[in-house]
Amino acid sequence: MNAAAYAIERYGHMTEHTTEAAPAAASEEAIPEEEAETTVEETADEMTETESASSDDFALVDVTSDMIDAGAYAVADDGTELVLTLFTAPDENQYVSLFVFDTDGTGDVLCGIPTSDTYTDEDNIAWTSMEATDVYTETDFTVGFAEGDDGSCYIFDTQGTVYEGTYLSADDTITYMGTAVALLDEQ
Repeated sequence: MNAAAYAIERYGHMTEHTTEAAPAAASEEAIPEEEAETTVEETADEMTETESASSDDFALVDVTSDMIDAGAYAVADDGTELVLTLFTAPDENQYVSLFVFDTDGTGDVLCGIPTSDTYTDEDNIAWTSMEATDVYTETDFTVGFAEGDDGSCYIFDTQGTVYEGTYLSADDTITYMGTAVALLDEQ
């Protein structure tokens, strides 16, 4: 069951953009290349070292689309969906989150206040690695993203596995965040 099917089962509805064709829908409404590049790079540059937040002072359900700085979507070869999000929460801290939606309807949600490190590789791809402590489990994790000169987008998970992705609109990102909240409720 993909994230869209899970959310439909859980909530009884879903936006038209969150379907099995989410990458295509996301690319149609994706942030324009120059705006996305600026948003992600500026967001990464603005992130500074901050102490870990606890789940007592943070709730994903409070995040709205106007708080989304950037969102990226990728699908693994086995159908697992990944959504990497950079957002400014109601507590005014900047967060990174990685939502992993397995094909069996289970998943994982990681969210924390990151410190970031950016470098450019020999192919002129700008990689941003973000280390954070999960606000729910207090487990340290590292995730990240990359942007190519051609507007390409990549996500890497906690294992360092890289997935080619697409940018999401803020509304699509919030839809996936709603699914992530449902996953947290079941844990």
